[in-house]
Amino acid sequence: MPVLHQNLFAIGAFQGLLLAVLLLASKQNSNANRVLGLWCLCLALNFLGVFIPLDGPPNGFSVLIGWHFLLPALYGSFLYLYCRNAINERPFKPSDLLHFSPWLICVVLNYEILFASGAQKLQIIAASLSQPMGWHRQFTDGIVYGQAFIYVALSAWLIWRYQRQARTTLSNFNPQIFAWLWSILLLDLAIWLLKAVGDGGQIKALLVMGDVLIVVFIYSISLAQWRDPSLFKIAQLVEAEPQMQSQGQSQSQINSSNKSDGALDSDIRSSLLRAVQEHMRVHEAFRDNQLTLTRLAEAVGVSTHHLSEVLNQQEGKNFYQFVNEYRINDICQKMKADSNEKVLDLAMAAGFASKSTFNAVFKQLTGTTPTQYRKGLV
Repeated sequence: MPVLHQNLFAIGAFQGLLLAVLLLASKQNSNANRVLGLWCLCLALNFLGVFIPLDGPPNGFSVLIGWHFLLPALYGSFLYLYCRNAINERPFKPSDLLHFSPWLICVVLNYEILFASGAQKLQIIAASLSQPMGWHRQFTDGIVYGQAFIYVALSAWLIWRYQRQARTTLSNFNPQIFAWLWSILLLDLAIWLLKAVGDGGQIKALLVMGDVLIVVFIYSISLAQWRDPSLFKIAQLVEAEPQMQSQGQSQSQINSSNKSDGALDSDIRSSLLRAVQEHMRVHEAFRDNQLTLTRLAEAVGVSTHHLSEVLNQQEGKNFYQFVNEYRINDICQKMKADSNEKVLDLAMAAGFASKSTFNAVFKQLTGTTPTQYRKGLV
């Protein structure tokens, strides 16, 4: 193995062990932290394979022979479980163990080398170098790469579903959260493509590039998650879904509000929209930073399904856009009336729960930052 690759693996192993300890022992722990901690630990063990002497007597690292090749079969499930718990924290269930079945299959396929002694493992590897790759090794490689791409697809579906649910039911979350998560997913996909092409074509440069990206990718996220355990969390997402289901609305019913022909005729939708707009104007419901579709529907006296239909088909907006337009308009009017009042104070008074959410929403709806907008008023 080239010296550069060896140094990369050694650095990766040290960083992985350090981050694993930080994440797993953190006082402000979360399930997302735990998943990343285990991911970092597996990466570290995988990188420690550089210290295994394949052409000499066994040492303390020889016990990792075989195991470190199978650890990537866990990475897809780690990605999925991290995305799920980073957005919507929930307790682990026994059914979550099914996500580790690809790794267990690999263990069964390679039990002969995994449970041998260090010396026996070296003999098996030496023998395998002089003959074509066996079917079990080919099948193992297929599982490792297959689960990676399958879990990228599953994670994409999960993120899309949470993004849709947030826009449908919540008024206050940072839209940049999903932009970052999509970027993470694309980077993970790029890493596996590099590894697959490099491994299949025996292109070492691509393998090295893939390993570099893995170190940067996982460890950067882990460090950021350790500093802020709620980095991608959307707090109200846990509340909104059960509330909507308690009123007898299934997700398919909620989504049906996006169809062109809803359950209400245009006159009724117009009447309901006027009632909602009157409630927002008179009671200034948008100032509630915990406002959800369910809470607004209860205040107006309509079902969540009908309110969603009215906003989508009559206004052409989702709940998130509808409420935040009131907030941004209120802030803009206040800035025009009093240029000396702090923008953050205006944002909190208008119903935003954090500065980052306010800045992201303001830029999204106005095309400019709050500071630039205020300067334009002078």
